[in-house]
Amino acid sequence: MHGGIKDENTIDFSISVNTLVPDFIKIAFEDVLRYETRYTYVEWIEEDFKKLFGEDCTIVAGATEALQIIGWTIMKDACVLIPLPNYTEYAKIARFSSSQLKTVWILENGRLNLDRLTKHVKDELEKHKKIAVILGNPNNPTGIYEDLNCFLKDLQDYSEKIIVIVDEAFVDFVPDNFLRHIDLDKFENVIILRTFTKILGIPGVRIGYVKTKKYNHLFKKYRMLWAIGGSGYMVLEKIVENYHDYKKFIDKTKKYYEDERQKFSHLMAFPSKTNYLTCKIQNENTFRKLIKQKNIHVRFMKDFNMSGYIRLGLKSQKDNQLILHLLTNYLGKER
Repeated sequence: MHGGIKDENTIDFSISVNTLVPDFIKIAFEDVLRYETRYTYVEWIEEDFKKLFGEDCTIVAGATEALQIIGWTIMKDACVLIPLPNYTEYAKIARFSSSQLKTVWILENGRLNLDRLTKHVKDELEKHKKIAVILGNPNNPTGIYEDLNCFLKDLQDYSEKIIVIVDEAFVDFVPDNFLRHIDLDKFENVIILRTFTKILGIPGVRIGYVKTKKYNHLFKKYRMLWAIGGSGYMVLEKIVENYHDYKKFIDKTKKYYEDERQKFSHLMAFPSKTNYLTCKIQNENTFRKLIKQKNIHVRFMKDFNMSGYIRLGLKSQKDNQLILHLLTNYLGKER
């Protein structure tokens, strides 16, 4: 459902992880058994980690563990509002303990209509004592990145009743000139989720962190003991030890995907700013048969309520050229 297949002989465009991996991580994995044969406590690395990533951080076993904690604590007895389209896991965790789940479609003319979201939030404020809004930025599946500061400012007068969870799982791919950071000193009702899974291209290692001024104690209290495991601890240690190289790697990654996205500009349904993009392919059955013949797998988007679209996680230049050629020919014939 979320992408990913077992067949290693198929080119898998359904997952959105970095095709690049930094050298210091590749070298570290040669010695991973040393980390996997002992208990590793996240507290051993957390203070050094905070010096680089901010004092308002709490390490978790990827955004997934953070979402699980949010589902049972932050969302308890709240009306949860999810703008669509969005990552489908949000609805699952919203059902853990919330009083109500509501959605609102905000994709409009190739943009995300945040004014519409604001209106719906204010409408729900009249009916509920507590509102939790959760959204991805960049948006999954479209790759659209928005400046959320105006949206947060419009709701600031109601910050005692509203909690906003912003999942920034793919933000490390966004070009610097588009980035608009959220000031957590100004917006204390905001929780930001970050993960290393996507940017480092290691989905098998579950590590990430939460940034929040007000709710850090909940994540420290409820995160699972040893959840990051030996591999996760090893990766965190190497990021801290090689922080300068890590930042250079992110810059390299941004440039790579910016160049690769440009090749697909005539096919992109929405202005993606990350390592994946969305294309409209019209007839899904015809396209499924075509890519099966070519040993290619993509993410179809019916569960996003976007039938007739696919999401492509960009890969190597060679693989990208293959799917680009296939799509160009297919869509040309279809028209």
